Amino acid sequence: MTRLRIGRSAPDWTQSVVIRSYEQPLADPESAPPVSSAPPAAPAGQPRVVPAWLVAAALLLACVAAVMAALWWQHRSRVIEITHRVPSYNTAGSDAAGCPNRTRCQVRMDLGQPLTGLARRLFPEATVLSSVAVTDTRTGRTVQTTVVLRDPSGIEVSATAQCVPGAGPIPGRVEPLPRTGPAQADFVVGGAPGCSVAVAAQIPRAVRVPLPQLQQLAVDRQSQLDP
Repeated sequence: MTRLRIGRSAPDWTQSVVIRSYEQPLADPESAPPVSSAPPAAPAGQPRVVPAWLVAAALLLACVAAVMAALWWQHRSRVIEITHRVPSYNTAGSDAAGCPNRTRCQVRMDLGQPLTGLARRLFPEATVLSSVAVTDTRTGRTVQTTVVLRDPSGIEVSATAQCVPGAGPIPGRVEPLPRTGPAQADFVVGGAPGCSVAVAAQIPRAVRVPLPQLQQLAVDRQSQLDP
């Protein structure tokens, strides 16, 4: 028996792969969107750059404020220092109430003082507006008396007798006056060292100046206080 061999060629498992390339046609330049020349916007998270001149201006203002504050504080310190260097007052003097320095006094209304009695006799129709006596609380001695009165003609008279312990003699003062107002009288008559009587008066227009009464009130011995 005859065997026949049929020769077959090996199957070719290699397959050809065909790659096709597709080229996209170029767009028409006229139909392309216009390209903007502005720089691209910074991203939202990117920090903002502060100009150098702005930083320099802020530093300059801070320096000026510091210098002004230092000058103000230095001036304030000098003022306070000068305020504390007030010299001590003179012991032979009195305060606004008429009390001698370094003395405790009592101020009271007193219509029975000699100065008030003399003023009421010289101006009988006048009304006493004020009559005050200042006394030393330690010794009980009167150191100042004041009387203020007003005449129906409009004349206002003020007389003050004062005596300050340890003070020197008080110089007198007399000013000439017209016969009728308006006028202002001002008399000072010295007594014992540190003691004096001062009389002042306001005379309205066309009113006779009571010169004799004013002089008597200033020079009368009853007006002076005992030292």
